[in-house]
Formats: sequence, structure tokens, C-alpha cells
Amino acid sequence: MKNFFNYSGVLFLLMSLLTSEAFGQFIVRKVHDQNVNTSQDGFYYALPQTVLKIDLLIEKVQQQKGPLSAYTQEYLGTSDFIETTGVSYRLLHVELDQFVEPDPEQIYYVQFPADRPKDAKPTGFALTPLGILTAFDAEGGQAALISQTEINQTIIVSEQEDGFDYFAEYNRRKKVDTIIRKITIDTVSIDRFLFKTSWVDKSMKEKANEAAMQIAKIREARFNLISGYQEVNYGGSMNYMDKQLSLLEKRYLELFLGKEIKSIENQTVYFVPSDENKSKVLYKASDGSPIELKLISSGATSKLAEKPLEKQDNIYYRIPESTLVEITENGAVHYKRKLAISQYGVIASAPLNGTRLQFDPKTGSLVKIIRE
Repeated sequence: MKNFFNYSGVLFLLMSLLTSEAFGQFIVRKVHDQNVNTSQDGFYYALPQTVLKIDLLIEKVQQQKGPLSAYTQEYLGTSDFIETTGVSYRLLHVELDQFVEPDPEQIYYVQFPADRPKDAKPTGFALTPLGILTAFDAEGGQAALISQTEINQTIIVSEQEDGFDYFAEYNRRKKVDTIIRKITIDTVSIDRFLFKTSWVDKSMKEKANEAAMQIAKIREARFNLISGYQEVNYGGSMNYMDKQLSLLEKRYLELFLGKEIKSIENQTVYFVPSDENKSKVLYKASDGSPIELKLISSGATSKLAEKPLEKQDNIYYRIPESTLVEITENGAVHYKRKLAISQYGVIASAPLNGTRLQFDPKTGSLVKIIRE
């Protein structure tokens, strides 16, 4: 009889422990195409994925050949001029930012225990406004606000005009032909001169000659202005007149030397890294020169298990992968930086029973665990 009571006491204690453990179990399931049974109370949470925001500052240089470039050496005596029209691009500056968003491939449903003992302590989960898990029963684990990067795209264009200004006054010149008409009366001969006037188009060489003469006149006028030839004190007007003459000379010189038009473009690109997507052409110029993004994983998490253990009272988090980010222009590295990319890492699990957990909302990694 005594043995029966001892046996029944041990059996009662064992059943109490099993019942207590069953009461306190959380069940966490990964969501696959709405396959999760949500008839039991619970909530969804997501693991974060890293999104890259790349701002590129690009200089565009348009070189335009002057319409009188063929006569540059003859009239200006220089061979330093733009011979062909073309466009070139140059990467000036790169800014790289990262922010997080919920990973649609890593969404989980946490099912609460069906029954709880009366003396069970309250449990709490903390999430961000985006639904990313930040803490379980951890002090200071309130949902951290993750600032979202604003889209800020600015394009600055040069105000310089694309074409060339002509200062040859008029595109036609007067042509006068002399016609001699000989009149003979008896023994007297009379020469009568007739003048025929017409208008003909100027040749390019004539235009080049007039432009070169205008350049010489402008330089002489500037010299007379600054040397005091007029003997008149124009005050502040002298500075204005000199600037206008200098601008006029520049416009005439552009007809021979050609000109460059520079503009600045700010290109913003958003990129979500993945195992199948580790490179991207961020910008491709009209001349075919590309600006590329390359991601090189360090492989630090390659020795960890690809799939975590599926157990009750376990919750899933991420171990991010250290990744080298390179931005190249025509194959040459222009920017280099190391970042933690969440989705390049692995999924791991942590126990909920008797622990307090805290997670990094930016990477999803476990940053603090307290075992009670």
C-alpha cells in the first residue's frame, strides 16, 4: 500500500510537470502561401532585409565642335581646339545609405499557448512599426523606430546654351559687278560704265575672316579701355564694359575653338541584395560607360547550419553576413565599404522558455540573451 502511494505521488508530479510545460509552449511557424492555421491566438512578425540607397553625383561634359574650327590654325594660329562633337561622363561622388524593410520571404506566425497556468508570469514581445521583432521579455526592448530614407533627387543643369552665337551681323554681302559698255559714234568711242549690284552668300572662310577681325577689334577696345585711352572716368561702368567685351570675345572664340557644356546629375538608386543578385548596373551613360555595384560576401556564416532546428518554444532570428560593397566606374573602383547584409546571412533559433531576448531591429541579429 505504501509503495502504491509513493508510485502515485511520483506519477502525479510527473504529470504536473508535463502539463505545466504543455501549457507554456509557444509555437512559431514560417508563413508559406497562407498555410498557417491562425485559429489559435497569435501574431505575425518579420525578419528584416537590408536595402541599399545609392546616390551618384555624375558630371556630364558635352563637347561641341565650333562651326569655324577648320580655320582655327589659319586665323588664330593654334591647334588646341575641339575637333569632334561628343559626350563624356565622370563620377564625382558616391553616398551609400542602408535601411531595412520586412523580408517577404521571412514572415512567421507566433501562436500563443492554448492554456496557461494561473500562476504563469506575463510574457511580452516588442516589434517595430514595420512588424520586425526587437525583444522578448527584455527590459528596454520597446519597439525601435527605424527611420526611412526619403527620396531626394536633384538635377542641376548648366544654364549655358547649347548652340553658338554668330556676331557677323549679316549672312550676306553686297557684290558689285562693273560692266563696260562701249559706244562708237562716227569716229568717237565712248566707254560707258554700268554697275550691277547683287547679294550673295558669304563663304565660311569669309565668315572666319570677319570673326577674326572682330576678335582683334574687341581686344584693341579692351586695351584702350583699361589703358585710359578715352581719358574719361567711367567709374564702375568700366568694370561692366570690360566684362561685356570679354564675354563678346569668348563668344567669337567659341566659333573657332568650340565649347564645353557641363551639367551635374544626381542619380538615386535603390537596391535589394539577394543570393541571386549581387551586382547591378547603377548608371549607363549614352557613350556606354557603366557605373556598377558589386557585393562580395565574406563567407563568415558559411559554416553555420542553413536551416535552424524546428522546436516548440523557439523563435527565429537572423545572423547577418559581413559584405564588401564596391562601386566601379569603367572597371576602376571608385567607392569601397563594408556592411552587414541581413539576407546574406543565415536563420537561427533561440529558446523562449526561461529567457529574455533582445534583437537588433536593423539586422535581426540576437544582441542580448538572459537565461533565468
